[in-house]
Amino acid sequence: MWHAGPMTHRHVSRRDTRDRRWWIRGPLVVVVAVTVASCLPDGRGGAPATPSPSGAPTVRIGVGPESESIVLGTVLAGLVADADLEPVLVELADAGAVRQALELGDVDVAPGYSGQVWLEEFGRENPPGDPRTSFQRVRSADEPTGITWLRPDFDVEAGVDGPPADATFGLFVAPATASEVATIPQLATALGERDDAAICVDPSFGARADGWSALASRYSIASSVLTEAPPAEAIAGVANGQCFVGLSTLTDGAAWLEGLVPLADPLDVFPAFVVGVQARQDALDAVAGLEAAIQPLASTLTTRMLGTWNARVVRGDALEDVAAEAVVEVRRAAR
Repeated sequence: MWHAGPMTHRHVSRRDTRDRRWWIRGPLVVVVAVTVASCLPDGRGGAPATPSPSGAPTVRIGVGPESESIVLGTVLAGLVADADLEPVLVELADAGAVRQALELGDVDVAPGYSGQVWLEEFGRENPPGDPRTSFQRVRSADEPTGITWLRPDFDVEAGVDGPPADATFGLFVAPATASEVATIPQLATALGERDDAAICVDPSFGARADGWSALASRYSIASSVLTEAPPAEAIAGVANGQCFVGLSTLTDGAAWLEGLVPLADPLDVFPAFVVGVQARQDALDAVAGLEAAIQPLASTLTTRMLGTWNARVVRGDALEDVAAEAVVEVRRAAR
């Protein structure tokens, strides 16, 4: 049976992962609040820890405090445990701290987001909007660091129902609206015919030159009357009919819980945040069966799957139950 290590599930935060994407292309601030090595069985970083008391090799999985990161880490833990390895979840201050722990060898595996690594870790601008390009650039750039991104299957034509999952921005509409407005170009047409349609977006996104104005320019959206609403309010507004369209992230659990529909972005205006599995290559080499154990999550995860898991957490389902059923879903998808 795998254990949570220094993380206590009773106090798991259910915060959404939206926060780190609102300042996209903004200044980077990394706060490292936990020194992981001091929490490890042997007190060191580097190669994977010595076998656990059960005799199985220990696999240290780094996660941030957000519910989405913990869900993904817990799913990875389930897959690792099914391979007769001993997973230990290590919760850190934020995504930057998780990445630093991975680079230092204090953790072996961690969920990651291609766009986030492109911006924060590599310090580069204009993250690609195409998921294939986003993933491949980050994967190639990480090879010299000893970090390997497990390759997903790519079925981007299937949208939210095809891998890989993309946790980028998204515009959501109500199901009744989605029957006629399923893409952002169709939204542009609908807004041109409705002067009273409330466009609910986060104030920072609405004010940025690379935010709403850039999206409106690319899609020739004539309407420029915006209603300021943070993601939670935007999603609630779409659900109760006060907002015609609302901005959040594509994996927002509240949006999926409400049954809202994300609009397709055919021009890839929003930067891709491919949800992937990043691992230290020395851990993959040292621990027999580790790569095969975690590859199914990298291969099959879709936006809908992750959004649905997040929705269950928002609803109040026990995170361990969500993760256990998610492992079954991942294995079924891999087959």
